[in-house]
Amino acid sequence: MRTARVAVCGAGWWSQGWHLPHLARNPRSKIAAIVEPNPRPLSAISTLEDVVQLGERYQVPTFSSVEEMLSSPTGKEIDGVLVCTPHRTHAHIAHAALAAGAHVLMEKPMTTNVSEAYNLLSAVDSAAPLAFMVNNTANWRPQARIASDALAKGKLGSVEHIMCCMHSPLIWLFDDPVNEGWTRPTAGMLGNGFGWGQLSHLLAWVFGVTPLKPIEVFASMSHSAASGADMTDAAIIKCANADGTPVSISLSGSASVPGNAHAHDNAHSVGKRVEVRIFGTNGMLAYGGDDQNPKSGCLELRTRSGEVSILHPEFAFENYEAEGTGPESLQSFISACVGEPYYNAADAWVGLQTVRVLEAMYKSASSGRVERVA
Repeated sequence: MRTARVAVCGAGWWSQGWHLPHLARNPRSKIAAIVEPNPRPLSAISTLEDVVQLGERYQVPTFSSVEEMLSSPTGKEIDGVLVCTPHRTHAHIAHAALAAGAHVLMEKPMTTNVSEAYNLLSAVDSAAPLAFMVNNTANWRPQARIASDALAKGKLGSVEHIMCCMHSPLIWLFDDPVNEGWTRPTAGMLGNGFGWGQLSHLLAWVFGVTPLKPIEVFASMSHSAASGADMTDAAIIKCANADGTPVSISLSGSASVPGNAHAHDNAHSVGKRVEVRIFGTNGMLAYGGDDQNPKSGCLELRTRSGEVSILHPEFAFENYEAEGTGPESLQSFISACVGEPYYNAADAWVGLQTVRVLEAMYKSASSGRVERVA
């Protein structure tokens, strides 16, 4: 069995708590390098090891930039690059990795700038057949694939309206100004907060399951007095089906569910509440629940003719399980790295649509007007 040699760019909270341990435990992968410009990464959320300690722990070389890594002998041997760095750096690292012939798995959002997203999509197309994936883990769940297949087979007819919401117990994250990467706009971002940090998951699911093209957005946001981050978000998104027929999306997001989705004591961890209902000319697809309780929901199809089908008996959204060998998205990425067939549930097209809508939402919330999607 061939082993995927993966360079990890970024050694922050998510990298040290999830990506690096997952890759180290996975028998199909090997950490080839760690890239981190800050020798002592900091997190307001947890205590982190410094880069020297990480190199010793995982017995790998460390580098301060992706260019330094790619130009080294190590860089010539890698199969893929996992990008888990601040949002503003995503596009730069992905361009460098693709140019070097490496597959890419990138943390969401793909970028925080529409022009960067278009440029990256072009680079991904030019780099084919290299794999490029955005780590919207919910898209790789079997329920998402079943929902996508049901729509593709015409079970709902033509999509007319979507209601979707995501309400997360993340007050502690977005209300604290110390968490700058999650709350402070940088490098041309129009805003930062729950939209980029969480609704990027929900929107990627919608655009992964449906072929909709967003056209314009009207949005409203409320912001933390302490951090300035958007804490609640509401939007009406006008879209079009592939045949041009209109579709409306009603979106609701909030970081204000009391509790903590990442509590160290699992008994006190509070799940995120997600709900999606897709209405079509033939029926409705409903999917929702508590993402830490699989029995809290299901994937259900109701047709206008009276048929009711449970397409999947459980609910699952983001996969942020810290134990084990990684989520379904990471398994697909490893398969791509070793030349095996793989499923890409959040490609650059999905990433682009998500960025287009989010940027328009921030514009609209600021202007108070309907904004065209760039």
